[in-house]
Amino acid sequence: MRVVHCVAVVLSLGAALASECAPARAAQAYEGFWASTKKDCRNDDSPNRMSIEGGNRLYWYETRCRASAITADGKLGWKMRLACEGEGDKFRSNPRISIAADGKLVIDNGPVGQAKRQVYVRCELPKPR
Repeated sequence: MRVVHCVAVVLSLGAALASECAPARAAQAYEGFWASTKKDCRNDDSPNRMSIEGGNRLYWYETRCRASAITADGKLGWKMRLACEGEGDKFRSNPRISIAADGKLVIDNGPVGQAKRQVYVRCELPKPR
């Protein structure tokens, strides 16, 4: 029994070390901070801002989602399944996210907003001083 335990510990340690040595994941084109307008980009309290982090975490004013089953849908388009929480509710969404020719982020069938399509501009983060 002790040998099995030691093998399991060694295998777990090897997996942990391998994950630390794995190459960093490249950021997706849709990752970053976005808002409905450039003015909303400058307003930290704007409900019209969102961020996409780590390739699979999406955050809005009162909603946060985790994406799974992300698949390419064209050159700069992706379909995904979202599991979301917001305002005390849990819900799911199956949006299509794309980057338009003008650089705007377009979300069709998104989890927030009254319209079935939201369009966002990329927010430039302030440069550190």
